[in-house]
Amino acid sequence: MFTGTAEELRARQTQARELAQEAAALLNQIDALGLGACAGEVTTPGGVIRSWPDEGWTVTDR
Repeated sequence: MFTGTAEELRARQTQARELAQEAAALLNQIDALGLGACAGEVTTPGGVIRSWPDEGWTVTDR
């Protein structure tokens, strides 16, 4: 459980969101290889990484 300050929490949430966006970008690159699309969703502290038809992987709020 996080026990830091509110400012530290916001900074870590921002970092988690940025990392989730990087993960979504990697999943899009894997899909672009044309070997078959990845599917599903991954729940992270930075948001939910979801695969959307014709849109690729994106990060959304929970």
